[in-house]
Amino acid sequence: MKQLNSVEKYELIEQYVEIVVDNMHHDHIVQIVTDMLTDCYEKFTDSELKESVDLYDSELYEELVDNITSTDPVVYNTQGGQS
Repeated sequence: MKQLNSVEKYELIEQYVEIVVDNMHHDHIVQIVTDMLTDCYEKFTDSELKESVDLYDSELYEELVDNITSTDPVVYNTQGGQS
């Protein structure tokens, strides 16, 4: 096996990732991104999460909170999977 320097290794990885992504189905890509974003946002504090949502859309945070807190828990489980 040929030893690659760090630049060569980075280029190999970049090309390989492009090939892998090009051959993925759209649903698989969406699932990976969804999982990565969920993992990222779960690490945020409440204020960091609000700030991130506000940067996306200044009215969205309040709308989402309202959706979650004012919906019938039988229809929309607000108990984190607990009944």
